Amino acid sequence: MSKPSFKTTFALRPGHPTLQELHRILLEQADLALFQLTTPELDPDKAVHEARKAFKRIRAVLRLVRDEIPKDTYRALNLLFRDAGRALSEVRTSAVLAETLEKLAQHALGQLSSEDVDAVLVRLRAYHEAQRVQAMGTRQLLLEVAGQVQEGRAQLRDLPLEAHRFPTKGLQRVYARGRRDLMTCEHHPTVEALHEWRKYVKYLRYHMRLFTPLWPQVLGCVTASLVDLSEWLGLDHDLAELDATLTVHPELGLPGPRQGMLRALIQTYRAELEADALRAGRRLYGERPKAFTHRMEAYWRAWNLDG
Repeated sequence: MSKPSFKTTFALRPGHPTLQELHRILLEQADLALFQLTTPELDPDKAVHEARKAFKRIRAVLRLVRDEIPKDTYRALNLLFRDAGRALSEVRTSAVLAETLEKLAQHALGQLSSEDVDAVLVRLRAYHEAQRVQAMGTRQLLLEVAGQVQEGRAQLRDLPLEAHRFPTKGLQRVYARGRRDLMTCEHHPTVEALHEWRKYVKYLRYHMRLFTPLWPQVLGCVTASLVDLSEWLGLDHDLAELDATLTVHPELGLPGPRQGMLRALIQTYRAELEADALRAGRRLYGERPKAFTHRMEAYWRAWNLDG
């Protein structure tokens, strides 16, 4: 028997008012999160991952429409979905540790023995299971977070989003913040600064995915580049989390000098990812914010005339 699924359309559709479309998408993403959190047939780790992605998409769309809704409503909804994601973060972080080690081993082919990798994987997976138990059992946690999401969906339903206009200010704000974060990371590439930049790269990635129908040949490529950039920054962050975990829990890693070698490989891989990310970022954030958003709005106007 196939597992149950839930389909959404995370893109603007022609012939519909733009803000109304963004309203539809907000509600669909809340419904998707609820489906992941309340369907017992789904794998809990994947459900956590998919629900957290839905929360990030919701927060990205809220940033687009924040000038269209009351300030207090925006703040309350942004915090609600932020806190829902944080409630699941520890379970997700521990689940990613083993995946990250496997990616490191693949990247550093021949520098880590398969025996060493397998031994650390066993310990990391056991650590993840312990984190699950500490989080009250994943299924119970999912149902508690689902209650928060139900509350958020009720608030989303009542948002006054019906007009047909382009969310210029919201897009410009997100692009400008990502551009500033890039500049910060070029001078001070700390774990925290890179993580902040990654968040706004992902918001812009979701925005470009929404707007890809405006000019698929152009914006599809931009979206693909933002996906690559956010994946590089995401893996960099996961490697930093793995390194931090091995610092706090050295018993999860390798004995003696092999632990130092493992952590050195992590740092080498992170340096490569950060160099790739900065090169891509300079291209993606090469325009001034006003020029970028005016160009996007021009695509939107042309798309409406074509439709």
